[in-house]
Amino acid sequence: MSSSTSASGNGNPAAKTDLETLKNDMKALRADLAALLRDTGALAQEQAKAAALKSREFAEEAGDKAVEYKEAVAEKVREHPFAAVGIALAAGFVLASLSSRR
Repeated sequence: MSSSTSASGNGNPAAKTDLETLKNDMKALRADLAALLRDTGALAQEQAKAAALKSREFAEEAGDKAVEYKEAVAEKVREHPFAAVGIALAAGFVLASLSSRR
């Protein structure tokens, strides 16, 4: 019993040293965790910016392709107007027959 009371706070220098070491280790751990959170946040922000840039480039490329295809279709319609009307009629017939089956 006397060993438990002497270690609990009767001025035992070893216990005080251990307590101070533990406090210092906890401070260092808190500092390390704060630095880790800061670094993780910065990395996530960089990756989000890179993803936004890639998606913007993809959207611009898709828009350019859409304009290109629109121009190609308009040119074909000007070259073959009767074929374009026939294709439009056929597409309308197919859509009408599909929607009437419901």
